[in-house]
Amino acid sequence: MDDPVIQTNGLSKRFGRLTAVDGVSLAVPPGQVLALMGANGAGKTTLIRLLLGLLQPDGGSATVLGLDPRRESVRLRQRVGYVSEAHHFYPWMRIGEVCRFAAGAYPTWDADACRELLQTFGLDPEKRLAGLSRGMTAKVALTLALAHRPRLLVLDEATSGLDAAVRQEFLETMVGVAADAGRTVLISTHLLNEVERVVDHAAFIDRGRLRFVEDIESLRERFREIRLTFADEAPPALDLPRALQATRLGREWVAVIGDASEARFREIRARFPQAECVGRVLSLQEIFVALQQTAAAGGGP
Repeated sequence: MDDPVIQTNGLSKRFGRLTAVDGVSLAVPPGQVLALMGANGAGKTTLIRLLLGLLQPDGGSATVLGLDPRRESVRLRQRVGYVSEAHHFYPWMRIGEVCRFAAGAYPTWDADACRELLQTFGLDPEKRLAGLSRGMTAKVALTLALAHRPRLLVLDEATSGLDAAVRQEFLETMVGVAADAGRTVLISTHLLNEVERVVDHAAFIDRGRLRFVEDIESLRERFREIRLTFADEAPPALDLPRALQATRLGREWVAVIGDASEARFREIRARFPQAECVGRVLSLQEIFVALQQTAAAGGGP
């Protein structure tokens, strides 16, 4: 079996009294597309910066592509394609110039791949960065991240602030990237509906702790929206243990459960024999919202 592309054991990072990453142990095998889910401030970006050697951990260990981010951060970043929400370019440079500038930092830079990406994204090499829209700047960042053919691509809120059309184009490129043999992709984003079709697994982080890592199909099978429709007035409170959230809508209660199974449905129908019980499969975005709301209320996934 191939070694994990990303491996962490008890990885931790503190900022004063705040523990931003709390004992995270994670293994990401080659070729996997992993969505990193969590609320703002949950620790996603801090974890990514630890993996890239941009921050030093206070505890635990990590290897990425077989390298130690603490001691081999330069070699590591030469092998990883990284796109964040913020793009730091010299505005006076032309697109072609910034590509040639970046080529010197990557031993595996592929000039032909760079030209193809610029053409795909409709980027004029003679255009100055200062005159680009936010969407076009994001395309430049993605070009630089992919032109050296990295084994690992890390996207940290890379589509944040982009309009729908640009996000769609970005994600269409992502589909091709994910299809490349042996390429691993780590995506941190709040726009989970837009990456759902390319993601294999999801990891949920809450207040610095990794709560679970699960394949998408298993996640969809496990979480369900339950709609209980009562013939008369719905009860003022819903006595449904282990429900992540529940909302009353007239004669109905709508709840989300994270342990959907035939046995669980039989239990719910037996508990509420006077109500019609219907289940619905949730999208990855809906699952994330339910988990986030439960975590904010002090519950656990």
